[in-house]
Amino acid sequence: MRKVGANYIYLPGFPLVKNGYTVLNGSVVTEVVDTGGVVRELPALEFYGGMLVASELAGKEGSFAAGEPLLPCIDALYETLCAAANGLAILEGADLQTLTGRPGMKIRSLWIKR
Repeated sequence: MRKVGANYIYLPGFPLVKNGYTVLNGSVVTEVVDTGGVVRELPALEFYGGMLVASELAGKEGSFAAGEPLLPCIDALYETLCAAANGLAILEGADLQTLTGRPGMKIRSLWIKR
């Protein structure tokens, strides 16, 4: 089991979670843990600054405009690209205070799906 956390987690089939972590079995997300917004140190927890999204969104940052709300855009991509998270990507450079896109925002895969 692998545990990966981030400032925000927004994956298909799970609600938005702030400062939580995911539990993976291979590349499949089996659980998203809501810590109540408090980051805790856990053995072997990998933590990333940004928002964890499904790996299918990697490289799709062109789908977001600066100032545009992130969640509706992510939902639209999930509807067309994936029904479940099979691997993770990190959305970096967004405005996490307002959950909106910013110029230079990137979405990169954390690892290749297996």
